[in-house]
Amino acid sequence: MIVLFQRSLGPYRVSLFNSMSDALDGDFTLVLTRRDRTPNRRWTVPWSEVRCRVVVLPGHRLDIGRGTLELSRGVGATLDDLRPQAIVLGGWDVHACWSALRWARRRGVPLIGWVESSQITGRHRGAISSTIRRRFLRACSAAIVPGAASEAFVRRMAPGLPCHRAPNSVEALDLRAIGQPPRHGAALFIGELSERKGTDLVLAAAPEILRLFPRLIVAGDGPLRSDVIALASRLRGLEYVGFVEGPTKTRLFEQSAVILIPSRRDPWPLVACEALVGLRPIVVGQGVGSLPDLQEMAGEAVSPLASATPRALVDAVMRVRGRTVPSGLRTAFRPEEVAAAIAAAISAASPGGPGA
Repeated sequence: MIVLFQRSLGPYRVSLFNSMSDALDGDFTLVLTRRDRTPNRRWTVPWSEVRCRVVVLPGHRLDIGRGTLELSRGVGATLDDLRPQAIVLGGWDVHACWSALRWARRRGVPLIGWVESSQITGRHRGAISSTIRRRFLRACSAAIVPGAASEAFVRRMAPGLPCHRAPNSVEALDLRAIGQPPRHGAALFIGELSERKGTDLVLAAAPEILRLFPRLIVAGDGPLRSDVIALASRLRGLEYVGFVEGPTKTRLFEQSAVILIPSRRDPWPLVACEALVGLRPIVVGQGVGSLPDLQEMAGEAVSPLASATPRALVDAVMRVRGRTVPSGLRTAFRPEEVAAAIAAAISAASPGGPGA
């Protein structure tokens, strides 16, 4: 049995965890600290599509600053019942992960850290935070990382810790089937409306972007929602469509010629994977941790911002306009392939485990 701890279940992870259960012949359990989505997310979790075993821990939440701390109960009892051969920990800042860490160390069960962040993608990188991260990672036998930046971060925290790469995944059967970008398509920003995601840069650059594209579509929700609505009311060509998911989201990709991802801090944005499997070129902020990996995969169809400024965003858009995404990326980021990579990483870190 392999047990993986996460705070909550994002809809984009469902296909991955189902595939992991398949790859491990059903010997897989996902342990969550909450069943509902986190408060700053509006997505819908398709529970009817979840095929893997799921355990939701009881507990309560404490509001701390801009976030919440999940205090979970029953970690030890759950693990005593499951008797895992290895445990994957999905967050150094998740209380249940530390409880699982203590349980595993007492019993000699291998731990694998799942680390998506890098040096540039988080807010807290001081001495205290680094000490906590080092302690967490040095308790692990290995780490699963999505790409080069995360691997470099792990090696900085825990030199010599084996790292296994498994990028983000998207099922996205609808996006894999859409046509080439329309000749007069829109520029599309889709995501949280916040400075972290660079929405303010999109708004500041909107008049210039609309000189390059007939439409600029903004989709999502967040702190800058009122700013987006206000500008859309007076700037011809700027359209705000609110939060979207499912078929509505697919239709926006069909109408787009380029996807804007000017994030200041963003480990591995899902929208980048969705754009590339849909053959849409992307503009990417320097705060995107997956930038080196995306450039390696898609070449000039990935255009990085030189700095977090509206002018740099416009320049990056001009460079990527009309670029073609390699058609081979239609099959990239498949959940079953990422699940197989994670299963192999677990096997390598846990002698005698599945696949050993």
